[in-house]
Amino acid sequence: MTAGFRVPRCGRIVALAAFLASGCAATSRIYVNPDADQGFYKKIAVLPFANVSGNALAAPRVTRAFVTELIIADLYQVVEPELVQEPLSASGTEPDGQGRYPSDKVKEVATRLGAQGVVQGAVTEYEMQRRGDDDTPVLGFDVELLDVATGNVVWRFHWVGKGAGRMPIVGGGIRTLGQLTQHACQATVADLKSQALR
Repeated sequence: MTAGFRVPRCGRIVALAAFLASGCAATSRIYVNPDADQGFYKKIAVLPFANVSGNALAAPRVTRAFVTELIIADLYQVVEPELVQEPLSASGTEPDGQGRYPSDKVKEVATRLGAQGVVQGAVTEYEMQRRGDDDTPVLGFDVELLDVATGNVVWRFHWVGKGAGRMPIVGGGIRTLGQLTQHACQATVADLKSQALR
């Protein structure tokens, strides 16, 4: 996702089937590096997600929701995005047009913070999609953990899905981007816990 970080050739892709739950239709995929020692990553630094969705609010909202779920799950000691971004900005390092920071600068800051891994992501879809008289929330994002020392991918997720429309439906469902974002981040962290950290 970022120049300077290599995706290992070997590994396994676990495809999770599309599902219908809580009024949400989604598909997710997870890659787990079989050569990575998952237990090694105790402290991780989270970068603000990049935004390729066209909605300026997408990246900060998905970043915040994902960090919240990581903290709730208590899988890692989390260095929040603001604390990672601050030393980058102080050194004069600015993100590119999509919100990505240079990998060498990220490595330098993460090492100084004592993190073994860096989480970075990109929001690819974030919109209310209109069909006829109805609006449906749509969300897509990628997120990965990179080893600070080598830049290798430790795990990577792709998630894309949509909620229910606003028309009355018995049993409710996911009707807003906020609800869909929370659901997606909960599902991704749950899959991380069961697939990568088991």
